[in-house]
Amino acid sequence: MPLNPIIGFIIAYLVLLVLAVRGFKVYIVIAGMIAAYALASSTPGQALSALTRMSEWNDVRVFVYIFFSMLLAGLMRETGLLDLMVESLSSSSCRLALTGVPALIGLMPMPGGALVSAIALRRKYLEEARLSPEDSTYLNYWFRHLWVPSWPLFQSVVITASVLYISPLSVVSHTWPGTIAAIIGGVLVSYPILRSVSCGGGRGGLGVFLASISPLLALVILFFAGVPMLYSLILVNIVFLAVWRPSLKSIMGALRLATRPTIHLVLFESLYFKNILLETGIGPVMKQWASSAGVNPYLLAFILPFILGLAAGGENFFASTAMPALVSYLTAGGSLNWEMLAIAYLGGYLGVMGSPVHLCLALTLDYFKARTGPVLGKVYATIGLSIIAGVLLILALW
Repeated sequence: MPLNPIIGFIIAYLVLLVLAVRGFKVYIVIAGMIAAYALASSTPGQALSALTRMSEWNDVRVFVYIFFSMLLAGLMRETGLLDLMVESLSSSSCRLALTGVPALIGLMPMPGGALVSAIALRRKYLEEARLSPEDSTYLNYWFRHLWVPSWPLFQSVVITASVLYISPLSVVSHTWPGTIAAIIGGVLVSYPILRSVSCGGGRGGLGVFLASISPLLALVILFFAGVPMLYSLILVNIVFLAVWRPSLKSIMGALRLATRPTIHLVLFESLYFKNILLETGIGPVMKQWASSAGVNPYLLAFILPFILGLAAGGENFFASTAMPALVSYLTAGGSLNWEMLAIAYLGGYLGVMGSPVHLCLALTLDYFKARTGPVLGKVYATIGLSIIAGVLLILALW
């Protein structure tokens, strides 16, 4: 008989930590966690149903997203645009490039977007700054996701707005402290890494910088114009090929990157784990447990999204599972409790950031060939600091 999903998740996470500490590759670590959870808390029918869900467009489109986002990143790399972006930011400060490029690319809400900045910064991180693969992974991953609580294009913002019948701008006008908290936590943890970094300055002024990010600007403009991100990605790739006319060798190099097998394996594992969590109903089970245990509503508002985000590693998942479960708490008294919303969103955001199946983390770990354990250690330290900063800021504001 399957165990309670919460118990199964705890077992699965312990398996993950053991495998991560032992230095196994990320796709083996994730596979071990999935196997542990499936054996502990799912029936064969649920495990098969989770696999069947992979054929639905909601999951298939993520593979398409990743292919076209990586293809664009590959084309930008092969034609030198990514180097121009890094060098133009480096002209002000090397450290600015190491954290600013991921933050800039973070304005594009695409699955696996951290891989784009990882590709752009690989030489700067590993060869010029001489950072370890683990430090490179941490910096790229954390600073790529600063804007999730404050940028209205992210899926979690849109889903939360839909659940609460408010606008995305109303959501971010109250959840933005999460970005400030993440910056504070990131700066404190990254300072020892960056304080002795010396990787030389770059060249190029504002014009060079704008030219280097023109495909990214096009994506943002198209999205704000109402074009869905997937269509925007496809269109920008087509226009890029027509305008820049890369050589066949460059196109093949970009295609090799976009079809890298281990990246798509990790993607498959992450999506499957999300599906099996849905099949086993971990969200309602957690809410029922918290209510029966008499957990404080504000603590519940943080814990439920945090654990669901930690479990599935997708910002859309915590928003679509935890937020509906919390509606009765968020709207108690007939009006929206903005303080509780900010705390709930902070919990979901930071839970997702700590998830080993977060697509960006898994892909970046694989790309830099970094060890999972040391990277997670820095991520968890940053999350701890961000929780303190975020809660204090929210309590001071509301």
